Amino acid sequence: MSEGSAGGDDRPAQMPREVRLASALLTALGAVLVVNAVVALLYRDDLRAAAEDGVSTVLSSAQVSAILIVVTVLLLLLGGLLVLTGAQIRRGRQWARVLAFVTAGILILITGIGALAGGGLLAAVLLGAAVGVVALLMQSSVAAFFEHRAHGR
Repeated sequence: MSEGSAGGDDRPAQMPREVRLASALLTALGAVLVVNAVVALLYRDDLRAAAEDGVSTVLSSAQVSAILIVVTVLLLLLGGLLVLTGAQIRRGRQWARVLAFVTAGILILITGIGALAGGGLLAAVLLGAAVGVVALLMQSSVAAFFEHRAHGR
């Protein structure tokens, strides 16, 4: 294929391997967050009871419930955004690449704090995958793919 630098070449640049891998990681990260949110919804009473045992002297039952609801909604929202960006970066959408950076950054922040607080293996895996997404999407071949797609239309 042509490098697509100019003129009448409307053919899309071949999708780099890094884009395919980043797309798969974003989709997997999103799916994990959505599954966690669904599990939190299914076991909300158990989660609330466990959380209340740990913080009953500081937070009321209503506050614990509110925090669990907010966290569940945030997991669903972030998971949905990760799946959306995973699908759209394959199409060369620059906005999806930017959104992938933002959502992966938020995930890095959340899981980084969780890992420091003893979040376990899942937090470490999520953190590594999110860092991997950012590193993959920063590659020059990926930038060229998105640049070509932006000017090819």
